Amino acid sequence: MRWVFAVTPIVAIQLIGAAYFQAIGKAVPALLLTLTRQGFIFIPLIFILPRFYGELGVWLAFPISDLLSTIITAYFLNREVKTNLVEETYAQ
Repeated sequence: MRWVFAVTPIVAIQLIGAAYFQAIGKAVPALLLTLTRQGFIFIPLIFILPRFYGELGVWLAFPISDLLSTIITAYFLNREVKTNLVEETYAQ
């Protein structure tokens, strides 16, 4: 269980990022960011990692998928903030 909860504190970034895109009306990025965690990353890892690490691979799939999805979400949030800040700065 330690492996599963190892990255729990940073998962908030992923959840808030997906909710942010939904709140500003960008449904496609919100959906894709939500699906990255449990769909695009976790499911492939759950099939790949046990072949190399056995039962530990199943447990490692949880924090790895959370970490990767958080990194992806942080990238998109950073890009969105930079784009909006630049537009607002030049608009004034």
